[in-house]
Amino acid sequence: MNQRTPRRAAAATIAIAALAAASAQAYSPPRGTPDLAQMMLQSSDLAPGAAPVVNGYSDPGGAGLHERAEYDRDWLAVSTTGGVKLQQLQTDITLSTSTAFAQTVFGQIAGLYGASAGRGSLIANVDAGNGSSATSKDARFSKMRSIGVGQQSIYGSATIATKGSTLAIGFAWVRVDAAIAFVLAVAPRPPLADSVTIALAKTMAAHMTSVLRAK
Repeated sequence: MNQRTPRRAAAATIAIAALAAASAQAYSPPRGTPDLAQMMLQSSDLAPGAAPVVNGYSDPGGAGLHERAEYDRDWLAVSTTGGVKLQQLQTDITLSTSTAFAQTVFGQIAGLYGASAGRGSLIANVDAGNGSSATSKDARFSKMRSIGVGQQSIYGSATIATKGSTLAIGFAWVRVDAAIAFVLAVAPRPPLADSVTIALAKTMAAHMTSVLRAK
C-alpha cells in the first residue's frame, strides 16, 4: 500500500507536499533537470549513522501538473547534529516547469494546510510511519507563518495524540526559484522546538540555492 497517497490529493498543490511511496517504481527525470539529489537534506547534515529508508526520484504526475521531477529522502530514528532525536524525518523537493508556476502553487499551501483536508493528509503521513490511526480531532495545530527562508517559506507545528503517546511535529515548505522543498520532522514526544525543523529547512534551502545557481 502506498503510505503517502494522502498527500496526492488537491492536484498540484498537494503534489508539492507529496512524499513518494517507499515502494515507488524507478523514475528518470527529463534530460537537463538539475540534480535534485544534491538539493536534498543529506545524511551528512544529520548526526553520524543516519541512513535514509527512502531515497530517489519518483514520478511527479501528469503533464497537467506542470512538474518536471520529484525527489524523496526519508529517515527513521535519526538525530540532528544538535542531538535532537527524531522518530521520523521526511523530505522532498518538487521541481516545477517554471518559477511562476511554483509561486502560484506555493501561494495555495497556507490555505490548504490551514484546513482540515490538508491537516488530515499530514496526520495520515505521520500515522503511516507510526502505526497509529489519529484523526484531526487528535491533533492541535499552530498557526502557520513565514520563516524567511529561501524566496518563500511557510512553517507550522502540531501535537498529535496517538495510541499510548503524543507526537510532536514540525513541517515547512521552502521555495527557491522553480523548486519547492518540504520537510516534516516527527519527535517521539513534545516539545519539538520550532528551531529544529526551521534549521533543517534552512539547510535544504542552502543546498537548493547552490545547485540551482550553479547551472
